[in-house]
Amino acid sequence: MKKILLSAICFLLVAACGRPKGVLSEEKMEAVLWDIAKGSEFVNSYVYYRYPQLNHAAINQEVLRKIFTLHNITKEQFDKSLDYYQRKPDVFAALLDSINVQQTRKKLPPGEAKAFDSARAAQPDPSIKPGLPSRIHPQ
Repeated sequence: MKKILLSAICFLLVAACGRPKGVLSEEKMEAVLWDIAKGSEFVNSYVYYRYPQLNHAAINQEVLRKIFTLHNITKEQFDKSLDYYQRKPDVFAALLDSINVQQTRKKLPPGEAKAFDSARAAQPDPSIKPGLPSRIHPQ
């Protein structure tokens, strides 16, 4: 009897630690955030430049609406998911890091994109010496 009760408690604890209902999975949230990043890049680098007279807020809302439609989600689902992941900084940082890696891979030549290593990319440049710039700090 104790084993059954203990098993039930463990099951409830594991189930309670999962994602709340209505929160997007990490994979889906990553895909949505990636599309938002690409949409923002397009709007900022092309639309605003080419059509400066347009209402920026309206354009942003339309781009978001199209992204949500593309992923079959609502703004409420996205907001709830964003709030959930922002309260879990380790998971949210991994999502953003993954998006950053995708962005970096997109900019690399085709042969180099497969070999890209995000951990290696995060290493400091050995040619940069710590300290003040040479114009301030005489050698």
